[in-house]
Amino acid sequence: MNGSEAKKPKLEEDSPVGGDISTFSITELLGQSDDGRVVFTLGEIRGKEGPAVVLFEVNSINEEKVREFLSPKSELKLKMQNDIFYVFHLNPPAWTNSLKTTVIHPATEKIINKFKQKPAYLVEETPEIYNTVTRPYIMDHLSDMQWVDNLLSGKSEADRVILRKHDPKEGYVLTADLKWDMSSTENLYCLAIVEDKEIYSIRDLNQSHLPMLKELRDSCLAVIKEKFKVPKSLLRVYFHYQPAYYRLHIHFAHMRYAVGAPVIGKSVSLLDVIQNIGLDNDYYEKATLCYYIKDGHALSDTLDKHGLVERE
Repeated sequence: MNGSEAKKPKLEEDSPVGGDISTFSITELLGQSDDGRVVFTLGEIRGKEGPAVVLFEVNSINEEKVREFLSPKSELKLKMQNDIFYVFHLNPPAWTNSLKTTVIHPATEKIINKFKQKPAYLVEETPEIYNTVTRPYIMDHLSDMQWVDNLLSGKSEADRVILRKHDPKEGYVLTADLKWDMSSTENLYCLAIVEDKEIYSIRDLNQSHLPMLKELRDSCLAVIKEKFKVPKSLLRVYFHYQPAYYRLHIHFAHMRYAVGAPVIGKSVSLLDVIQNIGLDNDYYEKATLCYYIKDGHALSDTLDKHGLVERE
């Protein structure tokens, strides 16, 4: 394993908004995260072609942030009092109110749909449905993996790479997800993406992959503990099915990070996967897997054409 040399981030002026967020105008509010901390917006950037998706995220409050609130420049306005209970509206200094802002430009239709809040439907995917409907869909959607290849090769996001093991079959990269600012450990959210281009999801895993999965798990947990002082007892480690993109990747999220919380019908524990294929080499080839998929997703449309999504 070897580290990756960090690249300096581009200047704000080199970004699509040119360092001035007022060049972005909202055309649609796509939705927000379940905990209300992130708002997803769609719009246009002045002087730029194509739509943009911009995410506005409220930073978590930690001890350091609380100490910044306790400034003489903070203003308190009493809103309600009942016996020993006092409720104030606190206006802290401007420098404490920064928002994490993610700009995606140009935003593809797939990205826009990812953040758009739509009804979700439960799909019971049998092996037959996977082989006749889902897998052909996957094979038709492998061309938009360039950003994954750039990350794995070190061409992009090198400053966010935490661990790298290069091997065409057993290699992987552990990187900080863009949802995490790499400062607050309680919001820790990392992804381990494997190099093997022929492993699209947990459906492709069998006992031949056990050494890779176990080594990846142990090494990633060790480096997260070493660098960020977060033990494995405070981490959720899981896959998504269906995944957001078809290159096998594993989520490492802090227990206290609400956005990284596993969801029934979407998340599958790495431990469960290791145990299942350890007991049965063809477990995920034979299993019926249930998952939720949003209306408007390209796979949802494909399933719909085969009469596999029951609507109201």
